[in-house]
Amino acid sequence: MRKLLPILCLLTGFLQLQAQQDTIQLSGTSISAQHDLSQIQTQSEISLNDSILKKSQPSLTQILLFNSPIYFKESGAGMVASPSFRGTTASQTLVLWNGININSQTNGQTDFNTVSINGYDQINIKGGAGNVAEVNSSVGGSVELINELKFKNDFSNELFLRYGSFNTINGSFKSEFSTENLSFYTNYARFSSENDFEFPEDESRKNTNGQFYNNNINLGAAYKINAKNTLKFYGNLFQGRRNLAVVTPYATKSKYENYNVRSLLNWESRFGKFDSDLKLAYLTEEYRYFPNVSKAIFDLGEVNTLVAKYDLRYRFTSNFQLQSHLEFTRNEGFSGEEMENEIRNLGAISLSTKHQVLPKFYYEISLRQELSEIYGNPLLYSLGGNWSVTDFYTLKFNASKNFRIPTYNDLYWPEVGNPDLNPETSYQAEIGNEFQNRIFKFSITAFYNAVDNLIRWIPNANPLGGILWRPENVEDVKIYGIESILSANKKFAQHQISLAATYAYTVSEDQKLNKQLIYVPYHKATASLSYGWKGVSVYSQFLFNGKVFTTTQNEPEHRLDHYYVTNLGLDYDFGKENTYKIGFEVLNLMDYEYENVEARPMPGRSFQVYLNIKI
Repeated sequence: MRKLLPILCLLTGFLQLQAQQDTIQLSGTSISAQHDLSQIQTQSEISLNDSILKKSQPSLTQILLFNSPIYFKESGAGMVASPSFRGTTASQTLVLWNGININSQTNGQTDFNTVSINGYDQINIKGGAGNVAEVNSSVGGSVELINELKFKNDFSNELFLRYGSFNTINGSFKSEFSTENLSFYTNYARFSSENDFEFPEDESRKNTNGQFYNNNINLGAAYKINAKNTLKFYGNLFQGRRNLAVVTPYATKSKYENYNVRSLLNWESRFGKFDSDLKLAYLTEEYRYFPNVSKAIFDLGEVNTLVAKYDLRYRFTSNFQLQSHLEFTRNEGFSGEEMENEIRNLGAISLSTKHQVLPKFYYEISLRQELSEIYGNPLLYSLGGNWSVTDFYTLKFNASKNFRIPTYNDLYWPEVGNPDLNPETSYQAEIGNEFQNRIFKFSITAFYNAVDNLIRWIPNANPLGGILWRPENVEDVKIYGIESILSANKKFAQHQISLAATYAYTVSEDQKLNKQLIYVPYHKATASLSYGWKGVSVYSQFLFNGKVFTTTQNEPEHRLDHYYVTNLGLDYDFGKENTYKIGFEVLNLMDYEYENVEARPMPGRSFQVYLNIKI
């Protein structure tokens, strides 16, 4: 009950997407058509709408794996999933929940298999750091989870059920109600699986101790006080249990439980030429690790986080605005002995200006002063621009300095924490070229990133045997590459064809060793194609991951080979005014044998059926 108190207390107290389009959308629009300067982008961005979310597997890992340039290191199906965005570490990819950073305060990252996409209306993926006034530490990029609260006199309900191989079950129910002044939604989702697939290379063996389940609740409410003031509340509760699959049947079986509660109160107001946005959030995260599932002995960790953010924007004219930003974060962590009662207070003050100099040229400049009790107060900055050279071609650029401090686990994890770690500092730049017409959008972005004191968990020999991972500072890392994104839609008569694709080439080198960082592929590509006719839809997904090295010396014998994965789906909507949809999917159609982490085989061919009803 005490976990629900934060929610109960707070509860009481550039492109418009079309839901019919099942494709990746490149965010952005021409400057001349944009009246809100805050919607103009100076970095690459992908938006995934709700129809894409419904056709994906329920974890955040799977939808980004097949629809973005982000690479994932997944320790087996459904196990721990860590991202590498533009050759950076998992801690340098931020996950934002309605504008609030929800990366774990213990390890600084998000396990993407513990984030359910059920209940979200849109997911935005932004490459690079972007505007430092808005967020810091997203050196690789950010993933935004967005809930929409609409005022449109509507009442709707939606049920989604999915069943598949390995006794995999996913179900969700969402209800929305709104008037001209009031909006409310609630969503419940559950995802579970025995996850006992046969190893493709040896069908006599099965994935052992890989079962998992999770429950996810989202709710939100908004009240339009008057034409100038709106109050919003967002809440999220996630509870999961995951047994950790073993490499051999004789290994000791372990499990991991986690419980997260997030609550956010948001007050938006406008008075004269001022726009005000106040956010107050309270986040709790708790985990329990059981080294042996048959024993009631566990390691406990808990962090409570208070976040306050305030933005005040002044519009001098429709083409020029100044924005100030204040931010305060307080973390209180409890774990075993070393981390007990560890308290961290962090703050930031920033100032930014956004200016549309010409009808088709826009720039933004931002300064951010970090306030830290231990690691100094560095001054960060960013500069970005957007130039619509023609209606067909747009040039974007962005450059910034960023800063990230070590996490609780980096410093205090029992036996392997490193209290002598230095904070990271990075300097990055990117240039993007975007081409578009009525049918397609295509972007290609070149990026460069220099990181000093990059924090990486490196495998080392354990004196007692085996491998011991320990955080270290990598003095000098250079990252560069290209990123391309394509989306295309063509509709004629009752037919619609949609194509989406991404490709990333990434070099991420330790300058001391002249070696590629571990678990960073040189190449990653995705593609999806869908065809719709009347109520019938056929779609396919394709993923290519290039080879990765698992040791800092890049030994060939410790290399994971490249692999391909293809999914195929078919659904039929026999509803007219409402949605009554039945679908069937084949995952890993070609039954490809591959590993994403050494000695962790992934599933072969599997099948799923689903039902979607919306009234």
